[in-house]
Amino acid sequence: MLVTGATGKLGAAVCRALLERGFAVRATDRQFAREFPVRVELGDLRDELFVYRVTEGCSAVVHCGNHPNQFVGLSAPAILSENVAMNANVFHAAIDHGARSVVFASSVQAMIRREKNVKEPPYAIPSLPLDGSLPTNPGANAYAQSKEFAERMLELFAASHPALSLTAIRYPMLVTSWFVRRMQSVPRVPLAWIDLAECTAHLFLEDAGSLVANILEHGLPRFRRYFPAQAMNLENYT
Repeated sequence: MLVTGATGKLGAAVCRALLERGFAVRATDRQFAREFPVRVELGDLRDELFVYRVTEGCSAVVHCGNHPNQFVGLSAPAILSENVAMNANVFHAAIDHGARSVVFASSVQAMIRREKNVKEPPYAIPSLPLDGSLPTNPGANAYAQSKEFAERMLELFAASHPALSLTAIRYPMLVTSWFVRRMQSVPRVPLAWIDLAECTAHLFLEDAGSLVANILEHGLPRFRRYFPAQAMNLENYT
């Protein structure tokens, strides 16, 4: 199977989880990584021809390769247009090549209207509890809009290919064990360390990778959305 954006934090966690479960992994990214557990094919997902070459023969595709939110050096229109191009290339190539499963790394921001970095209340929380069934609400956030369009693309593909397993995971902030140890090392954790605008939602990178492996092992048909998040105790925050 193919993992795009493989050398990023999420992509690397996904690759590790898949290899631990015995999956054969093909990896691609624009960035080279030393001592990566599998060979990385360098390429640009905006290049349709490259994407069709790298997806050939893959029974599943895990698509993590997007510009991240607030990507330095890119305007909002560039983030939107280039992410949409990458997503369309990957989804069409995967389905044209006969892949049975596609897992897409979406974002919590696709369902929480967040048009800028919100540090102070009021926060635009649509309802509680948050879950994957909430409708999209990206507002003018170009990054979130690109995630919404990708979810819609997969939903449309599922309507015409009902046997396929197509999944969007609305990831919250991804954290490492180091981050948790850092929070535990201070007597009172500043609220600025977490994101109240996203309901403090976060997930360990290891769990983010394992979730993808679980989805691929079960291969449930049609389109599904998930919003995985770790519970957080706010008693020690100031």
